[in-house]
Amino acid sequence: GASGAASAPPATASITTARPASPVGCVIIGGGPTGLSAAYHLGADTVLLERNATVGGWCRSIKDKGFTFDYAGHIMFSNDPYVLKLYDILLGDNQHWQMREAWVYSKQVYTRYPFQGALYGLPPQVIKECIVGAIESRYGLAAGAPRCAADNDGAKVEDCCADGTTDTANSDAGSAEAQTENFENFIYRVWGAGIAKHFAIPYNKKIWTVPLKDMETSWLGGRVPLPDLGQIIEGALEPVAKPMGPNARFGYPRRGGFQALMNGFLPHIRGKVELNANVKQVLPQEHMVVLADGRRLPYGQLISTAPLPQLVQLCGDAVPETVRKAAQGLRHVSIRCVNIGVNRSDVTDKHWIYYPEDSIFHRIFVQGNASPECNAPGGFGFTCEISYSPWKPLPLDGEELIARCIADCIKVGFIREDDEILTTNQVDMPYAYVVYDHARARNVATVREWMEGHDIVLAGRYSEWEYYNSDHAFLAGKKAAERVRDARAVKAG
Repeated sequence: GASGAASAPPATASITTARPASPVGCVIIGGGPTGLSAAYHLGADTVLLERNATVGGWCRSIKDKGFTFDYAGHIMFSNDPYVLKLYDILLGDNQHWQMREAWVYSKQVYTRYPFQGALYGLPPQVIKECIVGAIESRYGLAAGAPRCAADNDGAKVEDCCADGTTDTANSDAGSAEAQTENFENFIYRVWGAGIAKHFAIPYNKKIWTVPLKDMETSWLGGRVPLPDLGQIIEGALEPVAKPMGPNARFGYPRRGGFQALMNGFLPHIRGKVELNANVKQVLPQEHMVVLADGRRLPYGQLISTAPLPQLVQLCGDAVPETVRKAAQGLRHVSIRCVNIGVNRSDVTDKHWIYYPEDSIFHRIFVQGNASPECNAPGGFGFTCEISYSPWKPLPLDGEELIARCIADCIKVGFIREDDEILTTNQVDMPYAYVVYDHARARNVATVREWMEGHDIVLAGRYSEWEYYNSDHAFLAGKKAAERVRDARAVKAG
């Protein structure tokens, strides 16, 4: 059935190294979720080029001593009926849905996520600072302009974390206010000084690595509702019930890790998928892609999912100076994942945990609870996520970094000193989060405009330089495929 196709290794039939002699209707660079979705939505006249030995991009998984680890934590979660249907097509019954257990660890206690809605259990002084700060910000008593609260009554407690479990991609993110206000001021204005001090500022500094004043806020979805003081106070007085509702449920492949969702595309793709196909050069004027093995692929249109700065480099001298400068101005954060498997099956019942304080990692994704099939028998696997950038380089590397993660996991009480470590490994994601600095929108527009003039469609998180989750990536691939089809129709017309 469909699930067998999704979890089995991809059939080799769809993968070819034949040399296409005549121009291909569409070449797609990158076999991550966006590129796979684009190929899935296009016909046979398509070649998908993936430089690695497997498809999946940053949604790929690795296997190690009976454990499955993803490249950073991924979940299936969408408010879009099309995406939910796609999950069924790609995975069939190889799906495991459950209520999410997302937590924050600070002041030596666990509180439910989002932090501001579940203060119960924190030291009384911390709770007081958070509530007083929220009240001051709500009524404009703190620094920053007072806000009209009338139109925000009953607003939900929103996410002040960069993990994208709130659906921001379809909001009015481009509002002028969002473009101008800096992220640090926004945190103080919306959440108040207490929540800023005890969670939002340290956590976001840790993940984003750049000064928060350098960032704007459109990626949060434009106008975030002001905090609901009733909810904040209620969440401080008693433990918050398990979250309910559509946002609180998430899915994950039962077996095969997140890779299974990516492999699920392959039986449905009508065009060619080429693995180990490394693009060395893009010749936009000639409409040609040059591969590392010397082959030249002429194309009618190109969909790129590669990081924008890399795409501009691939185009070389063809790109005017202004476009090159714009691409160089784009900033991003990298993520190093340290994967650990221990010899104990009852480590935690949580799915992921945020660490705003002084551990080296900002988040632990509990792979072993996303699906029990990710664990080796009797063992338990999890991933420590560490962000780094030119502004905050990795303090350690190699075995030293692994040792530091294990020490910090013990320090924060996640594992025990006597836990036997069965396996450790690292995966590196040199492009992970795109940074929404104040120049981002202008820089992206400059590059996009030039690329579109040369029949190059930009799609997905790294080519659109947008804060996309995997479900948004699926839709971005679909949209790119539609644009290619529309342009073809115009040319044919």
